Amino acid sequence: MGVRRLMSLLARFAPGSISMPKERDLAGQTMAIDSNIFIQRFFRGTDGGADQQRHLRGIYNLAKYLMSIQVTPLFVFDGRMRALGKENEMLKRKGERIRALQQLDAERERARRVSVMVDIRDHLLNGHSTAKQQMHSTAEAVEWLDSNCSRIQARKSRAGQRTIGGRLDELELEASRLLLFQLGSTAAQAEGVARFEKLQAVDALQTYNAERIETLSRRSEPLRTGMVESCERLVRALGMAALVAGDYEESEGVCAHLCRDGLVDCVCSEDLDVVAFGGRLLRGLYAGDSKTPLTLVDSVAAREELGLSRDSFVDLCILCGTDFATTIEKVGPITALRLIQEHGSIERILGLQKYSAREGFTFQSARNVFLANAPPRFASREQMLRRCSEMPDPQAVELLLPMRSQPQKQASDPFARGVVLL
Repeated sequence: MGVRRLMSLLARFAPGSISMPKERDLAGQTMAIDSNIFIQRFFRGTDGGADQQRHLRGIYNLAKYLMSIQVTPLFVFDGRMRALGKENEMLKRKGERIRALQQLDAERERARRVSVMVDIRDHLLNGHSTAKQQMHSTAEAVEWLDSNCSRIQARKSRAGQRTIGGRLDELELEASRLLLFQLGSTAAQAEGVARFEKLQAVDALQTYNAERIETLSRRSEPLRTGMVESCERLVRALGMAALVAGDYEESEGVCAHLCRDGLVDCVCSEDLDVVAFGGRLLRGLYAGDSKTPLTLVDSVAAREELGLSRDSFVDLCILCGTDFATTIEKVGPITALRLIQEHGSIERILGLQKYSAREGFTFQSARNVFLANAPPRFASREQMLRRCSEMPDPQAVELLLPMRSQPQKQASDPFARGVVLL
């Protein structure tokens, strides 16, 4: 997210700009929280199952966590109008939602097949069924299951990556084989059957398919303005500081400006645009995984170690790739660093007439976004926190997020291997 492959570039050529603080080192700091990053994660993630308030619950838990480690947060939210120049990024996100809808259709079709498998198990094997559509004979069931196995095998042979959908295909295939085995089909392969028999394969498939449908339903739904506004109201009701970016401002840019002005110690985000904007970026906080280390990236230290001015460093980030512009053909991060160190700017690199810019390489508009200067919003940290905070309102918290409402228990992941989310 943000500047592409910047972390690997800095780790190699400016390692002094990256540090690994411990959680205890954060006590007493004031942080700008790139709130929309977290809201997106809470809303689209799997934690909380079908909980319709998971984005609010996530922000609530994040706020309480920051209090517990003695961090003073300023939650910064995106404004209503997105920054100019992000049209390509918005189109990309639209494409991701379209792919999620396609996967959702596939999982809903799987749900219909699973209902047939449940019917086969309950009606033909156990002698009872609550399904509306029943298989009337063993031969009919065997034919349907054989066809299903062949269909999945054919799709597996075409698949190039291991995705969650592919893992569910594997489970569906094994569940179909188990049913064939139980029906006495000589075509059924007994290999792996015992493992899934213990897991009650059809029930497991039904559970994970339902959860996948829920996840894809969230991913295909755009984050609505009202959801962000409710998170902002919750933060204020908790008595914590909140700031809404202006129209055509990016929250990570506002956070970085606050950091450059000395109003916060660092920016809590995963977006490397913060570094291009000139802020100190803290990644990995409240990652939901104890194995994820905290990483602090200091943009000033990075520029000094690379021997670049702020303008040249921004040009380097643009050449690496950002949401605001395309890049130059055949120029990767390492080549980009060498060219910027030798020539100082994108204009001089293009002036060599050796490299061709891709369509949409609007580097000047991207540069204007990252280098935009604005007067400090506040005179001091104390003024910032005072103006951005309100008195705690427990009743408003209860209305937004009733404490008696608990998220549904999430089933354990049946797959112990990493997956590619597509």
